[in-house]
Amino acid sequence: MAAGNLAKAAAQGAKLVVKYGPQAKIAWDKGGKQATLAAATRAQALIARRKALNHASGVVEGSVLEIAPEGLAVYVVFAGDTPIAAYPPQEAAYGRLLEHADLGKRFRPEAPSTRRPRRSRRPRRSGHRGHPDPRELS
Repeated sequence: MAAGNLAKAAAQGAKLVVKYGPQAKIAWDKGGKQATLAAATRAQALIARRKALNHASGVVEGSVLEIAPEGLAVYVVFAGDTPIAAYPPQEAAYGRLLEHADLGKRFRPEAPSTRRPRRSRRPRRSGHRGHPDPRELS
């Protein structure tokens, strides 16, 4: 039975590819590659931020400064007032990276117990957690 269902699904998939394949290729050529590149760049920035925050949380008086020297986010980790690392790693010296940066915008990583819990992306249902729906109050 499972083999029969698999064959039917494969046949339906082949029909869809024949029918919509050309449109999918045109859409991919027009915007898919750029969207993939943008998503990969954003993911790399988030990874760099996470690494910088983890590094700063393990350093005495650790703080992080976000700069964008060439349009891409770079996170510089400080121990006190001394820059000690950059994520992603940079070839330029820290003095050159921080030449025009506002050091007052540094921030300290939050302690794990003070971090806000992540919020779900799902919309809340009315009457959630015993709270009445505002439309029911009037």
